[in-house]
Amino acid sequence: MAVVWNDVAPALIEAMVGLRSGGMTYRRVFPGRMDQVPVARRFIRFLLEDSPCRNDAEQIVTELAANAVAHTSSGSPQGTFIVELTRRTTVIRITVYDCGWGATPRFSSRRDADPLAEGGRGLAVVAALASRAGFRGTQTKGHAVWAELSPV
Repeated sequence: MAVVWNDVAPALIEAMVGLRSGGMTYRRVFPGRMDQVPVARRFIRFLLEDSPCRNDAEQIVTELAANAVAHTSSGSPQGTFIVELTRRTTVIRITVYDCGWGATPRFSSRRDADPLAEGGRGLAVVAALASRAGFRGTQTKGHAVWAELSPV
């Protein structure tokens, strides 16, 4: 079978993805500033250009990156946050790592929250878009907040 460079057969692409049981993982470090949140969003958009869940993934990374900058020491002058995307044939996982010393993520929605408030619903949005979401880590070492999407 001859393969033309601009015409890679889908079976070959699936075979390449299948070579690694963990799929492909992409990671990038961003300065801990709010102006970097749209840059993180474009990073995810680029990596998921061919995915039907690209828009949901963009919204998720926007919420998680903004929370890292706003609510942890990632937003300090020398702070950073890391965006990681793991793409497998069965799941797409977006993880944002913060520098710690901030609030512990809460995915549950508060019933007494003001419905017209400008903040406080980001993680509820993430949980609604994702098939699964959660976090690991501590306030002192930092958090890895993640969300999973089905790629189909």
